Amino acid sequence: MITVIIPIYNVAQYLRNCLESVINQTFADLEIICINDGSTDDSIRILKEYQKKDKRIIIIDKKNEGVSAARNDGIEKARGEYLFCIDGDDYIDKDFFEIFFNNAKENDSDLVVLSSFWNLDKRINKNCGYHSALPTCSMFIRKKILDENKTVRYPLNVQPGEDGIFSHKLLMFVKNISFEDKTNYHYVKRAGQDSQRAVKEPKILLGAIKKWFEILEDFYTEYNFWENQSLSFAKYIEQEAFLAFRTKNFNIEDERKVFEILKNTLNKVVKNIDKENYKYFSKEFINLIESNSIKEYYSKVKFRYNYIRFSLFKNSLFKNSLFKNSFQKDISIRYKENRFKFYKNDIL
Repeated sequence: MITVIIPIYNVAQYLRNCLESVINQTFADLEIICINDGSTDDSIRILKEYQKKDKRIIIIDKKNEGVSAARNDGIEKARGEYLFCIDGDDYIDKDFFEIFFNNAKENDSDLVVLSSFWNLDKRINKNCGYHSALPTCSMFIRKKILDENKTVRYPLNVQPGEDGIFSHKLLMFVKNISFEDKTNYHYVKRAGQDSQRAVKEPKILLGAIKKWFEILEDFYTEYNFWENQSLSFAKYIEQEAFLAFRTKNFNIEDERKVFEILKNTLNKVVKNIDKENYKYFSKEFINLIESNSIKEYYSKVKFRYNYIRFSLFKNSLFKNSLFKNSFQKDISIRYKENRFKFYKNDIL
């Protein structure tokens, strides 16, 4: 049996599409745990409507505690041999679970990764001894791994990036990993998502990145991973926090703060990494490792990518009805911005 965990918070507009994609799977042996996380819209009514149609649906109705707590509630209640989390505003192909279950059985996998999603196979290289992090929607997990390792849970009060913490810990304990690219998870972008908030309000990442590092530093200390697994910690920093540093529109003050947060943790990590393993890092990340100040860093890199973001609306303006049949398209234009000019007068 596969346990499907669906955290739900005010996604009534999308929920039917999500549930239809799950209950109509070609693989029928499902336990569908829906966690209504204090929704104030029609989500709970829709859940009860579908529960009457499909007895595989289990509803947990609770006060709002966030997506991490909701997923953790689902994990604790899950009875399936494998589990998968899908957000209530997303949907999956009809053969999704059949393909993943067969892959897991054929390869005796503890984890099957949806590699068609953002080339995620490149984030794991067990042969070279490192991994970084994965999004929740890419992980088909053997439940036994979570039962045996209670530390692998979603961190509370950490958003965005809670799935990066969860997956980085998980990858420490899985032995057999396989990849799947013959089916699809459909991620629906909408206003209010934490990932979208981080684009428009990058300041929220200041506190988030600090929490990410505090949690993982404690984890590495508790399990004595510093000496043998620091390369993985560095790859996590490169592909999660450093990516945010390079691509989010921080103002100068906040960019300085993020740089210091990165360097404080990175200095603890790289002392355990042989320089020959720098070959696994990008040139830009090596520049960060070898720079003692943001001025020195940008004297080497010179620029970073910045974005102009805006929305286009198409509507029937010319039919004297501004909002009828309207839709929004978000536009991002990437350009290179000279950042060294902001720091060249810093006194080292």
